[in-house]
Amino acid sequence: MKGLKKVFGTAAALMAAIVVAGGMKVSAANYSINLNEEKEFSSNNYDENVIEFKAPENGGFHIEVVLTDTINSKGESVNFGNVWLSATMVYNYKTMWNSGSINRDKGWTSSPEYCLPAGSTVSLNVKGNFDNTTYKYKVKVVNDADKYYEKEDNGTAKKATSIKVKKAYSGVINDGDDVDWFVFKAKKAGKYKFSAVNTENHHGWTSFTGYKTKSKKDGNYVGIYNERGWKKIKTVSLKKGQKYYIKVAHGYNDNATYKLKVKKVK
Repeated sequence: MKGLKKVFGTAAALMAAIVVAGGMKVSAANYSINLNEEKEFSSNNYDENVIEFKAPENGGFHIEVVLTDTINSKGESVNFGNVWLSATMVYNYKTMWNSGSINRDKGWTSSPEYCLPAGSTVSLNVKGNFDNTTYKYKVKVVNDADKYYEKEDNGTAKKATSIKVKKAYSGVINDGDDVDWFVFKAKKAGKYKFSAVNTENHHGWTSFTGYKTKSKKDGNYVGIYNERGWKKIKTVSLKKGQKYYIKVAHGYNDNATYKLKVKKVK
């Protein structure tokens, strides 16, 4: 029986080796990368590298990928337009970003900016599209860290990011499922003006809505377009200790970046 167990154990180990060598996808990540680190990787043929990293404690982030070399089966460096990498960013089983056709002439390819819960695990899946080829490439995960930034998960009024006067808070609406809530608590009675600016680098708008309580809307939303500068959301009178909420939601584009501030005006 002991000898039989040994045979089964050897067979299982051999099968595991065959499974890995055969390129079957495994759940564990192949590699890891730190924030603000530039790291070099390589892969062969259609093999996929899974590169994991942690979302930053503060601020958003974006990914950069560059294909530096493609080597054929003879060991020669070759450069063909139809030989490329594809890169896919996945969070919580959801594809957040996908970029195909990253070839050697393209240079660095950058993802949009994202903001995810601090410390959450994100994976970047990178693979080539051609057989008999070794791909060499570099990856960077850049922390876009402003001093004042939304804190995910702030998708409900209960989990709203607290804001203070005279500070500009940055944020990003990742996609149509993402909502950002902010809450301000007046230290003094008076009038307060809430303003926002759309900081996207292409045409789009984002929705900003004031709330008197966690569930009571204060009028209609304000749609703020890029390249229009700071726009008023609401001016409200608050008692000492009273709270006011701002809900930021998807407008025209995914990955919509913005800034929000509040100022005491009276």
